[in-house]
Amino acid sequence: MNRRLVAAATLVLVAGVAVIVFGTVRGRTHPAPPVASISAHGAGMDHAMGAVNALYHAPEGSTPCESAYNAFKYSLDVSAQKQLTPVVLKLAPRDQFLATCGSLPAPTQQCLVPAYLSEHREACQKAKPQQDVLDSLVQLKHAMEPGSQSEMQEPSEPPPVAAH
Repeated sequence: MNRRLVAAATLVLVAGVAVIVFGTVRGRTHPAPPVASISAHGAGMDHAMGAVNALYHAPEGSTPCESAYNAFKYSLDVSAQKQLTPVVLKLAPRDQFLATCGSLPAPTQQCLVPAYLSEHREACQKAKPQQDVLDSLVQLKHAMEPGSQSEMQEPSEPPPVAAH
């Protein structure tokens, strides 16, 4: 009978410890994950780069030439819709773009797609078309070299900080 009493007491003790352990673990509240705050600077950068980002997020076409046209057209549309400084200053009509692009060698066609070009700069440097051919397809706003005043600026843009 002593053994039964010891066994029963042990069982009650183990059950009591289990209730205490599981009760405290269950009752703990885990802190909520931190809410990501929106950075005004980051949002401003996203807005300012919207036309550039559009070049890389345009719908893919069935050919490299169509993909390139879609990228330039999408950037142009985004800059107009969101009132952003455009990256694409001039774009040939679709039929003309596709015909001219289609007459170029296959590596050159592929390198006209901004997303492809961004990942294959070295190879695309060799496949770059003549500037007059490129200008007949699309004219892009080029980034100014730091400290350079020679690049034409849009009238709505303030002068570079270094110019003050």
